[in-house]
Amino acid sequence: MVAYRRKWLVWFTAVCLLVATACSGNGSSGAEGGEGEAGSGKEPVRLKFMYWGSAFEKQAMENMVEAFNKSHPDIVVQAEHVPGDYAAKINTLMATNELPDIAYLSEPLSMKWGAEGRLLDMKPYMELYPQLAERLEQTYYNPAPDKTLGTNTAVEIITLYYNKDLFEEAGVAPPPTKGENAWTWDEFVETAKKLTKDNNGNTPFDPGFNPNSIVQYGVSFPTWIGGWYPFLLSNGGDITNDDGTQYTLDSPEAIEVFQKLQDLMYVHHVAPTATQQQNMPATNVRLQTKKVAMAIDGQWALLDFASTKMNFGMGVLPKFKEPKTIVLGSPTVIFANTAHPDEAIRFYLYHNDPKQVDLYAKGLWMPLEEKYYTDPAEIAYWTDNEAHPPEYKDAVIDFTLNYAGRSPMYFLKNMAEIEPVINAALDKLWTNKEPAEKVLRDLKQEVQPLLQGKYQ
Repeated sequence: MVAYRRKWLVWFTAVCLLVATACSGNGSSGAEGGEGEAGSGKEPVRLKFMYWGSAFEKQAMENMVEAFNKSHPDIVVQAEHVPGDYAAKINTLMATNELPDIAYLSEPLSMKWGAEGRLLDMKPYMELYPQLAERLEQTYYNPAPDKTLGTNTAVEIITLYYNKDLFEEAGVAPPPTKGENAWTWDEFVETAKKLTKDNNGNTPFDPGFNPNSIVQYGVSFPTWIGGWYPFLLSNGGDITNDDGTQYTLDSPEAIEVFQKLQDLMYVHHVAPTATQQQNMPATNVRLQTKKVAMAIDGQWALLDFASTKMNFGMGVLPKFKEPKTIVLGSPTVIFANTAHPDEAIRFYLYHNDPKQVDLYAKGLWMPLEEKYYTDPAEIAYWTDNEAHPPEYKDAVIDFTLNYAGRSPMYFLKNMAEIEPVINAALDKLWTNKEPAEKVLRDLKQEVQPLLQGKYQ
């Protein structure tokens, strides 16, 4: 009975929208964009789309928009790439009521504006469009229980890269590719020590090792939230309690994680310090030039790795209590004041479709729909290429499905204020000015007043 009612609702909604579209004269006939429906004499609906991104992303978006306009004669999308201060521009447009119809938007601002009703609620469209409803659960931004502003523009996770040649030279087993086989933290540190060398070729296991003349580090990791939040979840910790009202980064679980990350730099000497990393090249170049043997970074770095043609591999993150990574990524949103929500939804679904955008096959993005993680044919569509190494299915796709938590950007209120405060305090830890316990306990008095709970 429930299934019948669902099918009837989908059919009824589709009919209503088709009737409305017919009445407005906005059909889709395959004619060239900008001419309206063939023979109708109607002007096409015009949409504005604003986004940020690298040169690779800009080119891909331009190609996608051109293809969309050609295949949708009833809609013309005008795209604007913003290379500068995107946040300042979008806030100005909000203040002057000159917003685009569709745009990339930062996570904190998306949730704030979504809760205030400034963004289109996509919940009513999920029955009509399966490709909107059947995305990975972790990717939805829900400012209220009965509302969603959509999902990430693409899926991203934090993962582990390594230089296969360096592992072979050292006779060291490569990182595990399956979550159930993830290294323990001690196994991870021991491996990193074997791959760390000073200018005389000594490792931290050798008596003559000189930590002041290291030429090859075992691992590097980012000091922003992507570099530590997966391990915090792995150890059963978090920034706050369950309802987001109490600070918990001073818990024993959190202190252990941050102290062990600090120890990678200053006790074990297997990771470059935060200051040293500022003078290092991009992650892929670090591995290619053998300055680092392993690197923790975002999946998006795969695009750069693939462009180097180096002999690299990917593995799962080491664990504390349980294997974990995080899903993260800013959403694309539709503004509530758009005059053309139905047409905007059609473009929204097109703009991050792997069949229309080559950034998935090139390694920058991961798809949103669950079928691209479970259906062998769909998996092959975006990963059967030179950009994705053989172990990608186990180390990234399956790890995402089975072990990925969510970035706090999806649910913790006021993150735009909280994150900079945390980062400033953690600088004392990354520069070894204070131990983790003191930094995290002192941080409580700064973060606690900023907590406003979680989006439900």
